[in-house]
Amino acid sequence: MHDNISMKRSVALFFLSAFSLTVAVSQAGAQDAPAFYKGKTVQAIIGYPAGSTFETYMRMFIRHVGKHIPGNPTVIIQQMPGAGSLTATSYLANVAPKDGTVFGMPNPVNTIEPLLDPERTKFDARTFNWIGNLNTEVSTCSFWAKDLKTIDDLRKREIIVGSSGPASGSTIDAVVMASLLNIKIKVVTGYPVLLAIKLAAERGEVDGFCGLLVSALKTDFVSEWKSGRISIPLQMGLAKHPDLPDVPNAYDLVSDEADRQLFRLIFGPWAFGRPIFAPPGTPADRVATLRQAFKDTLVDPEFIAETEKINLEISSTSGENISQTIDGILKTPEPVVIRARQLLGVDKR
Repeated sequence: MHDNISMKRSVALFFLSAFSLTVAVSQAGAQDAPAFYKGKTVQAIIGYPAGSTFETYMRMFIRHVGKHIPGNPTVIIQQMPGAGSLTATSYLANVAPKDGTVFGMPNPVNTIEPLLDPERTKFDARTFNWIGNLNTEVSTCSFWAKDLKTIDDLRKREIIVGSSGPASGSTIDAVVMASLLNIKIKVVTGYPVLLAIKLAAERGEVDGFCGLLVSALKTDFVSEWKSGRISIPLQMGLAKHPDLPDVPNAYDLVSDEADRQLFRLIFGPWAFGRPIFAPPGTPADRVATLRQAFKDTLVDPEFIAETEKINLEISSTSGENISQTIDGILKTPEPVVIRARQLLGVDKR
């Protein structure tokens, strides 16, 4: 009897001690944050040069997030362009400091690249410490060529589209759309950013491009869109964007379940279209600090006012939500993944 009572007391004391230790560690992490970040410089990595919409989002974010990180560090952008943002994503995954002084915004399409091309891409997006997402995106195909106004127009001839790289959204969107909707598309790679493709389209070198997100359409390309200089015959999202109610959605145009699974694999990542993450191995308390700073920035009146001033679309989701979405996408059936690899010519890269 006394032995049972002693055992119960020991168990109770063990759990009480464990709980106290957890609380103490959490409090220590919270108290440590101001001391750690004070006087530090935090790097915000993006995989595109100046002029990209990714840079616009990140630059707007870092102008305000520093004051919400305890210790008020200086936050600066470091541009690391290359391979449709894969260079920056790989750096963050494998090389960047893991102490909370670095975070980055990858192209969300990069998160499925290890599934499509595991030999070339050495990271696992499920290990990333997702901080949060600034906007849910819907992609479009947009054309300067005057004879490309509707879905039927797209099927009348071969279309030449520009791209920023073989693994970029502009390439992937075009190739997948060509397969799903029976459209002949030739992709010309090598343009550094979408604005460079825009100039090429204005010169008549290409017809336009796929992968133009609605957020960029409403900021960088708003004058062309409002004036009718460009046409948007197609959008690609799991749901239509509210600002494009009359533009056909490719997801609604495919009925075969295998086609819809392919669509979800390719376009599902745009549900977290402007995600921010800290490298794998970053201490949990630093991740928690950055997540709280992210949340505080989103409700900062000055941040809200600035985004509204330039019509920058904000539709946020949490880091936990990003993790769940990625986990679901990376469970895509193998036959669908094999089909995607074949379409994207992974073996030929």
